Amino acid sequence: MYLKIFGMPAHPLVVHATVVLVPLAALLVAAAALWPALRRRFGLLPLGLAAVALALVPLTTSTGDQLEARLPESPLIARHAELADGLLPWVFGLFVVSVFVTWLDRRYPRRSAAMEQLPAPSPVEVPAAMGAAGRAGGAPGRAPATMPNQASGEQRRRTAASGGNPVALRLTAAVLAVVAATGTVVQVVRIGDAGARAAWSGVPASPRPGADEG
Repeated sequence: MYLKIFGMPAHPLVVHATVVLVPLAALLVAAAALWPALRRRFGLLPLGLAAVALALVPLTTSTGDQLEARLPESPLIARHAELADGLLPWVFGLFVVSVFVTWLDRRYPRRSAAMEQLPAPSPVEVPAAMGAAGRAGGAPGRAPATMPNQASGEQRRRTAASGGNPVALRLTAAVLAVVAATGTVVQVVRIGDAGARAAWSGVPASPRPGADEG
């Protein structure tokens, strides 16, 4: 079925959403993988945009094929369509990386910056602090109310039990995100360049006689 929007071919309209949202999704996924502060601020936005981009690409190529079937044969249009068919693997990879980054953030939540800066107590310091609390009037042998490093120790034990290395996994996710984002953006630029050449190759470089160029 030849898809139209307001009586116009759908492809020129859908492609505008694609050339904006696909690179934006690539940049957000890469930024979320590289910077934890941005990842916490973005939340599920990179994953959501990557999913939208993954849905847009087949729609764009499908409407493009419909339009190509109604145009005269042209090597420039054929090149544009060939490059467009190569975008889906990149966007699919981008979506998979965004799922991986989101899973990592929930499987291995980072401690806050203040917790990261707290020194780990030595085996001698903890009993001494407990004894000092008892001498100050508290219940003998009662641990202080706040023991931040107990939580960090528990997190380390959970990580060791799960057999995962969050640092290595986050580094892997960052590298994959940069590769997928770079490949996606480069492919979008190549497709756009080929499409512009196909659409405007017949336009003369000089204006017609007597025309006002503005």
